[in-house]
Amino acid sequence: MTTATFRIIRHADGPVFFDDRTITLAEAQIIINDAIARGDLEVGSFLRIDDEELVIEHEVAG
Repeated sequence: MTTATFRIIRHADGPVFFDDRTITLAEAQIIINDAIARGDLEVGSFLRIDDEELVIEHEVAG
């Protein structure tokens, strides 16, 4: 069994958030969690797999 890897994390509206090296989904989640802790991403942001990319989505309030 192989572990899925990804190279790009982008925002749902298009801009690239991460394109540095190949990472696993677990590593991507750590990157997103750190960005939320720094205030670079909204609380409630999460990852969605879209073909060979990861997409940052935002929790809809209310």
